Amino acid sequence: MSDSYVIAIDFGTAYSGYAYNISTGEKESDPILKRWGAEQRLDTPKTPTCILFDQNGEFLKFGYEAKTAYIKMRGEEAKKHYFFGEFKMDLNKNLKIKAENDKEMTALKVFSESLRFLNDDALKTINANTAGTKFTPANFTWVLTVPAIWNESAKTFVREAATQVSSDEKKLVIALEPEAASVWCKKLPSDGFITQNHISVSLDQTPGTQYIIVDCGGGTIDITVHEVLEGGALKELHKASGNDIAGQTVERKFKEFLKEIFCDGVWDEYEENYPSEVQKIMYDFISVKHVDEDFEIQCTDNLGQIIEKKEDLETYFESGRGASWDEGTIIISREKLRSLYDESLQGIIESLKEILKENWNIGYILIVGGFAESKILRQRINEQLSEEFKILCPVRPQEVILKGAVEVGKNP
Repeated sequence: MSDSYVIAIDFGTAYSGYAYNISTGEKESDPILKRWGAEQRLDTPKTPTCILFDQNGEFLKFGYEAKTAYIKMRGEEAKKHYFFGEFKMDLNKNLKIKAENDKEMTALKVFSESLRFLNDDALKTINANTAGTKFTPANFTWVLTVPAIWNESAKTFVREAATQVSSDEKKLVIALEPEAASVWCKKLPSDGFITQNHISVSLDQTPGTQYIIVDCGGGTIDITVHEVLEGGALKELHKASGNDIAGQTVERKFKEFLKEIFCDGVWDEYEENYPSEVQKIMYDFISVKHVDEDFEIQCTDNLGQIIEKKEDLETYFESGRGASWDEGTIIISREKLRSLYDESLQGIIESLKEILKENWNIGYILIVGGFAESKILRQRINEQLSEEFKILCPVRPQEVILKGAVEVGKNP
């Protein structure tokens, strides 16, 4: 079978997914991404990075299914199970990480079982869509992406976790996330970017061009500087720097704000008794994060009843807590939502300005990653830096790391 068969896994702090290529030879084709979340009435290129084990430490579910199953559990049943969410920053071979029930499991097992699920699900998806051909793990080059700001021990840990799943280490490629994104974006035409007319030809056709790539993920912000060489190859001018004040920071701020709105124990009671409804609000918020407008929460009967135990619904929202009431809908203003981004965006802008002090000839700032889907983020970077630099963001920026990782696998 072809050497160009590739499966790429983007194992993210907040969300994970995979893409694959099963076209042969020199034939050009876009990598295929798995879509997730159908049972939750969602359609996303990644699934939450969370995993559920039973009381004996046996794997049960990953992603949306793990989160949904755990949320539905009650009391003693939940306490028996191991549920881990957003755990990728905990990296150490001998480290034990704590589950929601306060019991511990080795980080190596949690990571390797997560990768095993993604590995197995990729093969299952491929074989379900290729009638007449039976693919096995040995047919593929496997690419696993990691944040560029990770140190060598963290990268070694991930490689070890991956080799627990695949015994053929020769067919495993570790790719840096910004590098993978850059590999994909450098060949995009002008209409491959949200902001058009900034480039007339693809970046790989412009040797000497220098650009900053900002990988805005859920858990980390990676910032790297690349230069295009003759033939389209890339040279790293600045090793990755960044921080961990990323997309999840906005979600955390939103949760804190909900507790401010629904004070006097209202939110705590709602969260404890109706976790599935709370999760739906969070999924809705993650969707609306991509636009710049008011956010509406439908007040469920359960939430309404908890509020009315404290005071009348309409008067509850007259107390200036940052939200308004409109016939069964709680409206959080666009201005308030923007303020939730302040800490994260300030960190990104400050990191960029620090790098721009260096004596490079930067032409573009390229922003990618799931957090780059946010219109508020793109507007803030444009407001601060577009007078001096051309700001580029690819269409569907959350997908470019996976697509680029497949390209890396085809040409390791």
